[in-house]
Amino acid sequence: MRMTYRRSKSRVVLGVLLAVGVTLVTLGYRSGAGGPLRRIQSGALSLVSPLQTAVTKALSPVGNFFDSMGRIPTLSSQNDKLRAENQNLQRELRQYAGTQQQLNADQALLGEKNWLTGPTVGAQVIGGGPSNQEWTVFLDKGSNQGVGVGMAVVSADGLVGRVTMVTSTSSKVLLLLDPTSNVGARLTTTGDTGLISGNGEGDLSLGLLGVTSTVAAGEVVVTSGYDGGIYPPGIPIGRVVAVHASDSGLSKVASVQPFVAFNKLGIIDVLQDTKPIPLPSP
Repeated sequence: MRMTYRRSKSRVVLGVLLAVGVTLVTLGYRSGAGGPLRRIQSGALSLVSPLQTAVTKALSPVGNFFDSMGRIPTLSSQNDKLRAENQNLQRELRQYAGTQQQLNADQALLGEKNWLTGPTVGAQVIGGGPSNQEWTVFLDKGSNQGVGVGMAVVSADGLVGRVTMVTSTSSKVLLLLDPTSNVGARLTTTGDTGLISGNGEGDLSLGLLGVTSTVAAGEVVVTSGYDGGIYPPGIPIGRVVAVHASDSGLSKVASVQPFVAFNKLGIIDVLQDTKPIPLPSP
């Protein structure tokens, strides 16, 4: 009770002093610079100024509090934005980890390149086939450079096709996409074998898989080497994207997305150690 009384008394004294100070300032202004009240005013201001400073310091936290209260909506909006950006970054990080894992697996597969251990001829694609019914490209290398009919053709991404015609300075390649193209293939996980066929464009078809074969989307398909020496085993072909039963229901057919971008072929390699065999002229 006594403490409450003392605080009330202090507030009254402070109020009186402030009122006196204001009154003296007003009177001093009216009495002029040389008036007797000017000296009293100076003394009063000396007494009141420290009190005003103390009051200002005491009320400053209150002002800061209300200022902070006014900024709450802005801070909340910024916090929500930062939280959303953090979630996006975490999502991208997870996607990057999955993509990087898949890329490492692909690079490990392509990095082996056992099919490139023998002699090869580097060539440039100089044009495509003249017919929409035939999926072929022409190379700037021919028999003078050691290219022969039946040799396999690869790019840095995998199997491209095989040579079907040769001149002294150029050659023709039947692409893997062509409907007449058939390649023995193998699933890298299960080891099951089948036959890759072209569809003219889009995905390839892997047929002759047994009904009991376990084929999963994402599995890598490579050459099996069961083609009389045309295609060495282990050349990457593509990745399984879907599986369905054949029309007869006695086997499975897998849709395979090729690794090679056939519309962007540039520099390729002709494998000279594949067994050249006579093929019918197209």
